[in-house]
Amino acid sequence: MEQVNALPGSALGRGTWGMPRRPELATDPTTRTMVRRAHAKRFPFPIPNGWFIVATAAELPPGAPLALHVFGRDLVVFRGDDDSPHVLDAYCAHLGAHLAVGGRIEGDCLRCPFHGWAYDGTTGRVQDIPYYGTERVPTQAKVGAYPTVERNGMVWAWYHAEGGEPFYEVPDVPELADPEWTEPVVRAFEIATSCQEMAENNHDPVHFRYVHGTDAIPEDEMLVDGVYKRAVSMGGNFVRETFGLGLGVIRTKGWSTFLSSTTPIDEEHVLVRWIFTTPNDGKATPEEVADLFLSGVSQDIPIWENKIYVERPVLVKEERTILDHREWAKQFYS
Repeated sequence: MEQVNALPGSALGRGTWGMPRRPELATDPTTRTMVRRAHAKRFPFPIPNGWFIVATAAELPPGAPLALHVFGRDLVVFRGDDDSPHVLDAYCAHLGAHLAVGGRIEGDCLRCPFHGWAYDGTTGRVQDIPYYGTERVPTQAKVGAYPTVERNGMVWAWYHAEGGEPFYEVPDVPELADPEWTEPVVRAFEIATSCQEMAENNHDPVHFRYVHGTDAIPEDEMLVDGVYKRAVSMGGNFVRETFGLGLGVIRTKGWSTFLSSTTPIDEEHVLVRWIFTTPNDGKATPEEVADLFLSGVSQDIPIWENKIYVERPVLVKEERTILDHREWAKQFYS
């Protein structure tokens, strides 16, 4: 039988709580402990509908398509000649060539490297077959296209399992472009979990004591309005806003603003991007804030990656907020 070692440093003294802080768990997946061996589907829900970061603005230069795998699909991201970003399914409807491997950008179209079919970046429809009359392009000559916006220094794509239109917007975070605030710092890392599981932590106050060794911050105010949530704590000095599953903005007055996007890679893995900025005359640099948050999330990663999803959990009365969160999350699944 294979022996799996326990998490290093997890043997805590009697009466002491908190998982060890190991920031390298976020940046180097090879340092993580994985004891979960069951390979059955972990979560009973699919990839949620919503806005997700697919690239930073700096990762998408003009003239070069970018291949990526998110939403359980291979996609291609590119900038049109007017600098607008576009996201398409990666494989040509003709004979299956990957559009990012040798594809050529022309205007707002991406031309396939195999036979030159040109795909419109907004609709995904073929606009030109160079050896065939444009007026006779087959109606099936198209690939999936994703509504795309560039905001907060990031490129966002709208995913909807049934092709539905966006039903909320990506928020503008003015601090990220404000000269009174520092140049944003980005941290990106993958975790074997789902958007809903990560977000559930915000509604599980007890875990703060046992995982992080701290008390949860009491919430002075909680607003839930459709896809939007806002929690206010510390006399208004701490505000957490949630937009759908996987998009959040956390503001700590006088200290930092923090934008978070959790992009589903597939149904069991996510790519997290955290963007930090601080006031120029603030109490910390964005690097210091980023390191602090990464240290904290390193305590959660071993839990998330080794747990299963209990569809009907046995809860005590004080944990009702977990069920409220799960009910709210249902609106994002087709």
